[in-house]
Amino acid sequence: MRNALRSAAALLLTVSAGAVMAGGYVLTVDGKATELDLDKDAEVLVGGKAVTVRLQRKEQQQFRDAGLSFDHPAGVQPSTTDINANVRQIMLVSANGNGAIVQRYAGLDPNALVDLMVNETTDEEVAAGYQRKIAPATRTLADGRALSGKQVRTESKDESWSRTIVATGNARGGYLVITMMEDERAAADAAMIERFWKTLKLD
Repeated sequence: MRNALRSAAALLLTVSAGAVMAGGYVLTVDGKATELDLDKDAEVLVGGKAVTVRLQRKEQQQFRDAGLSFDHPAGVQPSTTDINANVRQIMLVSANGNGAIVQRYAGLDPNALVDLMVNETTDEEVAAGYQRKIAPATRTLADGRALSGKQVRTESKDESWSRTIVATGNARGGYLVITMMEDERAAADAAMIERFWKTLKLD
């Protein structure tokens, strides 16, 4: 695909962020639009010559947001929400409920919120009879930055969850990062979280 399209004088590729469907992608070459399906060949005219193209999605993608970045599977897309003027939230959560949440704070030290988040994410389970265990935790990113907080485990006779809640910053702002994983998890979810930690970069 790449070599074939290099000869095009002008190329604009518009990819829908929604679910993959028939004709869910549009390739525009010199003003002429062609609907494409993912991983299927299609013919387009380039300089009057028919060229076969195929649109493929990388298995691993990189999310970027104002200096923050991490890798994620193509099938699990991050979502962003501005909770208020000072808090931006990025969520990466699989259909199984496993995943990561990153909150960027301005004008507030996120380290002061770790214990609050421990309670917010587990109090409902404790009220339902789960046993809760809390221990100190530290996560060191690839660039050497250390995030400190708590490791929380909740257990019942039917299921158990592990959550890491760590933060970095000061009174001017910083980041709070939460990962959650059910013990009876899909291998793909475990790999997603592992790659998230290995590739997470904070500005």
